[in-house]
Amino acid sequence: MALKAASIKRAKPQKGKKNGCIWKVSGPNPGELDEPQVIPMYKTTKERRLDEIQRWMDENLPPSGTPEWEALCTGCGKCCYDKVWEGDRLLLLTSACPYLEVETNRCRVYPERFEIEPMCLPIGPEIIEMGGLPEDCPYVENFPGYRGPKVVNKSLDEV
Repeated sequence: MALKAASIKRAKPQKGKKNGCIWKVSGPNPGELDEPQVIPMYKTTKERRLDEIQRWMDENLPPSGTPEWEALCTGCGKCCYDKVWEGDRLLLLTSACPYLEVETNRCRVYPERFEIEPMCLPIGPEIIEMGGLPEDCPYVENFPGYRGPKVVNKSLDEV
């Protein structure tokens, strides 16, 4: 019994997408897939970099959200201080998130922090790529070539 080769169809470019041409591939048994697979023809440099960072995280850090992941945090609170861009470099300021208890470096709304504070972002490839964590942070201290934010003695009101 011979298997039919996968059929490949050229898809229309989607408006607003910057990922180039997309091919839709159907397997030999199209009924097995709910939708055709979408395979990007190329990725941007940034997309490739984020993929590299994610691979590094998968190989070097415990899974996000696990007790082992949480145990990596030293509780320094530096990631909760305001940051601003100056040219291509992120600056770490002296002003903190309003939910950070500065005496203990603990977040008062930790379980709901992402819903309550729009500037609070989970640690992931995007944060690492932008240099949003201090260089001595255990989540990035062994990341090759990592460059964290530059510490400045100014608050958000002063910049």
